[in-house]
Amino acid sequence: MIKFIFTYLLLTFIVIQAQDFIKLSPLDNKTVKIDSIKIIGNEKTKEFIILRELTIEPGDSIDYETLQFNKERVFSLGIFTRVNLRIKHEDQFNKLIIQVEESWYIFPVPFINIPEKTFTRVSYGINFYYLNFRGRNETIKSTLSFGFDPFFSLSYENPVLIPSADISFLFAGIYSTPINKSPTADSIHGGYFDYKTAGSQISFGKRLNLSNDIYFTIGYNYVETPSSHDTPIMASDTRIDRSFAAGVSYVFDTRNLKQFADEGHLISADYVYKGIGNDKISYSILAVDIRNYRKIVGDLIFKVRAAGRHTFGRKVPYYDYSILGYNYYTRGNRYLVREGNNALIGSMELGFPLLKEWNFNADLPIIPNSLTRARIAIIFEIFADAANTFNNGDKLLINDFNSGYGFGLTFLILPYVIFRTEYAWNEMGKGEFLLESGISF
Repeated sequence: MIKFIFTYLLLTFIVIQAQDFIKLSPLDNKTVKIDSIKIIGNEKTKEFIILRELTIEPGDSIDYETLQFNKERVFSLGIFTRVNLRIKHEDQFNKLIIQVEESWYIFPVPFINIPEKTFTRVSYGINFYYLNFRGRNETIKSTLSFGFDPFFSLSYENPVLIPSADISFLFAGIYSTPINKSPTADSIHGGYFDYKTAGSQISFGKRLNLSNDIYFTIGYNYVETPSSHDTPIMASDTRIDRSFAAGVSYVFDTRNLKQFADEGHLISADYVYKGIGNDKISYSILAVDIRNYRKIVGDLIFKVRAAGRHTFGRKVPYYDYSILGYNYYTRGNRYLVREGNNALIGSMELGFPLLKEWNFNADLPIIPNSLTRARIAIIFEIFADAANTFNNGDKLLINDFNSGYGFGLTFLILPYVIFRTEYAWNEMGKGEFLLESGISF
């Protein structure tokens, strides 16, 4: 009898507690006015880091879509394994409760990169991350790479250097001995060769509002070839190019989940001028990237991307040409290397979540809970890509584009890792299997 009474009282308490929370549904247009906001679970993260991502504030009325959008904006910070937004009715007021679970912040991530079909040109190494340094979403990252493209890099990013003015800051430095990727430069040199490069940059950003950011960058670049016969490859017509650079960037971003968006737009434009302090060097690089994400029927996602890169000036060195086959490529022509002053890339995808959102958690001895929590999703996608490179003054011809199409799976283990497996055919019907890290776009 006592057990029955206890169970009854417990269930009654749970029901009463549940009734305190207001449920919003995508099936109606119900809105609720928010009187206050409370954040729980942020043991390390400063509250203002979370609050500055919200599109809502006390006094606003929100619906289901707004609630979900703000949940994804907070998760996009990349420092939480779970984010939950609920509205609690208490003492005649509606309180928005933002509950977060913080991720593990210091960890290494091994990587392997196979830029060509042969394993003789494999790069491998490790990324060291220190996320959410001081609880202000600062990131310290160091990378050691060996093999095909050996380098060491170190960067520090502070998204809120000056909170009152929404000023961000980035410092990055790199030393590398990368293999040349330009076929024309290989011909001039007489075979494969390595550059010796070093560089650093400092960027300051200004958040204009929740969707618009502008960045100003200054940097220094040093590039050296192994032989005095390589001077036609370089911008200064000597075997060493050294100069300062300055640039400006603009970003318009309305995506809901930055790691894998299904709603919103992304438009970015970057301009950099190289040659400051060296009267033998004078050229520019302009890059534009436009993306759109939307749900068309239910959870079916349509994504489209158009991007371009344009180099121009007195003399553009071959190491700064627009090259396909490495960082940018068409699936189906993954290892086809093309170069020119300019590159155009277009992609379309249809995606459907086989596993939409699974909040995985496991309690294991010794291992911290933040390492055994993750948001997992699996997306099936079909895609089509097209790309072209051409020099300044050349005619842009449709027949010069390479293309590819195929299907694949994207695996998200957030906030830690994303990878995908794909099979693609090129315009000649030749297929290839791809295993890549990160999202396609």
